[in-house]
Amino acid sequence: MSRTAATGFLLAALAVTAPAIAASSHDHAHEGAAPAAGALTLDHGRKWQTDAPLRQGMAAIGGEVRAALGPVHDRRYTVGDYDALAASISRHIDGIALQCKLPEAADAQIHIVLADLMTATDVMKGRGGERSQGVVAAVKALDRYQAHFDHPGWNPVRH
Repeated sequence: MSRTAATGFLLAALAVTAPAIAASSHDHAHEGAAPAAGALTLDHGRKWQTDAPLRQGMAAIGGEVRAALGPVHDRRYTVGDYDALAASISRHIDGIALQCKLPEAADAQIHIVLADLMTATDVMKGRGGERSQGVVAAVKALDRYQAHFDHPGWNPVRH
C-alpha cells in the first residue's frame, strides 16, 4: 500500500479518536479493525500482547522522548528540535504500520495510542498549542502504552 493510501486509511480509521491528526500511516489491512471509541481497555484484565516491530518502534519513540525531556524542561529545545522529534516519531509510527502484525483487537487498541502520538506530533509542529505540550502529550501516550501493552523491558518515561 502506498504511503498516500495508508495515510488516507489512518485518517479515516482514527477520525473518532484523534480529530487533530493531520497525516500518518498505520494500516495492517484488517477488515473492520477500526479503533475503539477512544477508551483503551485491557485484554480481559491483562495487558495486550505486542510483537517485535511494535516493541522496537515504541522503544525508539520512548528513547527519543526521554532524551528530549531535559532540554524541553530547560527551555533549550528549539523549533527545529521539536520539528525533528515530531518527524522521527512519525517515521517510527510508519515503521510500526509496515511491520506490525497484531491480532485485530490488539491492533484496534494500539491505534488509539498511535493516534495520541500523532496528535502530540501535531502540537510539536506548532499546530494546536505550545510545542512543549506536544512532548507532554507524547509522554502521556507512552504512559498509556505502558499501562495497556505487555512490553518486556519497557523503561517508563520519567516526567
